Amino acid sequence: MKWRLLMLHLLASNYLISQPEIPASWNQQAMLDANQELIDVQGTPYLFEEFKPGEIYYSGKHKIELPLRLDLYRDRLEYQDEESATMVFLNQDEIDYVSIGKDVFVYLPQSRNYKVSGFLKMWNAKLPSLLTKMNIKYFKAEEAKPFDLHEPKPDRLERIMDNHFIMISEEEVERVSSVKKLIKYLGAHSAELTEYAKKTDISSNDPNDMAELVNYYLQLEQAH
Repeated sequence: MKWRLLMLHLLASNYLISQPEIPASWNQQAMLDANQELIDVQGTPYLFEEFKPGEIYYSGKHKIELPLRLDLYRDRLEYQDEESATMVFLNQDEIDYVSIGKDVFVYLPQSRNYKVSGFLKMWNAKLPSLLTKMNIKYFKAEEAKPFDLHEPKPDRLERIMDNHFIMISEEEVERVSSVKKLIKYLGAHSAELTEYAKKTDISSNDPNDMAELVNYYLQLEQAH
């Protein structure tokens, strides 16, 4: 995967629009009844049910414009073809990143041996950047127990806690579970970052806060 340490809109300008050519190596396949096993399951596997205008950037130079949606449960990208059929990519390793609506997701293949793989939301416009792995989990049905005030629960898909990471470079991705760890992995300007985090009440539970701290780090780097 070819990373560029540039603003995303500048990065995008380096890619050529190649729609509707989709690499055969991606092994796109019609969904058909791919969600049949979830027909009686409450909840959704998707970040958003509806398809949104999107762009796929791949192989460091190509761009495809397609209606896209992200299946968080299976960690895969789906698109609609010209006949509005739902399609899925079975091989996504050539993908660099995708934009869906206003969100940008990088794709980290398992072959790179990062501490996380799949699609992660990218919060900052250049590296280092905060990344978020959004998670959906399948829960089996639960019967109501005697003397339990809770209602019985059906088979369901539910969003569970997101995991946050800092991508320091194209070689290094570290998990961050606290503001202290984020500052540690950023390395430089620890005193200024600690003071800023306290002053602005940065919370590790809010990715917007964490991304703000990374942006402050980038400003300090630019000033030096």
